[in-house]
Amino acid sequence: MLRIGISDCGEKNANYEKFLRRITNAEVEVLSRENGGERELEKLDGLVLTGGEDVSPELYGDWSDETVHINSERDGFEYLLIEEALKKGIPILGICRGLQIGNVYFGGTLIIDLQKYFNRNHKAISEDEDRYHKVKLNESSQLTNFIEQEDGMVNSAHHQAAERIGRGLKVVARADDGTVEAIEGNGELPSRIVLVQWHPERMQFENPFAHGALNLFNSYLTDYQNLENYAQWRSKNE
Repeated sequence: MLRIGISDCGEKNANYEKFLRRITNAEVEVLSRENGGERELEKLDGLVLTGGEDVSPELYGDWSDETVHINSERDGFEYLLIEEALKKGIPILGICRGLQIGNVYFGGTLIIDLQKYFNRNHKAISEDEDRYHKVKLNESSQLTNFIEQEDGMVNSAHHQAAERIGRGLKVVARADDGTVEAIEGNGELPSRIVLVQWHPERMQFENPFAHGALNLFNSYLTDYQNLENYAQWRSKNE
């Protein structure tokens, strides 16, 4: 059995749980401060940082404006989850906000509002309908190996994006307008990490950018659980 923890995002937890249960023998647990989620990481094989509110600009040395809606308590809790995951070396998947909080944790920064400052609209069309746009993957990325194509369409429901990239991370996909769409670890971190700006849990699973992202994360989980394979990966990257 593979035990996966997801950071609590309220009423949308079920979307992530359903998506992750496509992994054979996966058990999904919602992690919150109230249930002592950071302590549960000791028993888990993977961590998923979910979508939601904006990351506080204070965490990356910027100022807030009227476009920003934060949850500082959640920021602090997810920082704690990332810290504990790294201590244990468990794989991390970040989705939308999850990409942003992951990038900021490692010292990166965010664009406060894409439309206001760069005239790029990546927001959802409505509460029930995501925007879609094209992305292009780096040929050498691990995501490309699992998605098995270098470009395609993904959904979009965000107004912020990664700007400066954090230590130990590298950009592996961008939208046509240059917006960062996916980030991977560069091998220097104790955990294997993949962060995507799109919402694979809300896409048709047949879309390669949905099942490919999940399959990559699943490969990380399987290698982590297989201590021999994981030890070999760590020895190559230390």
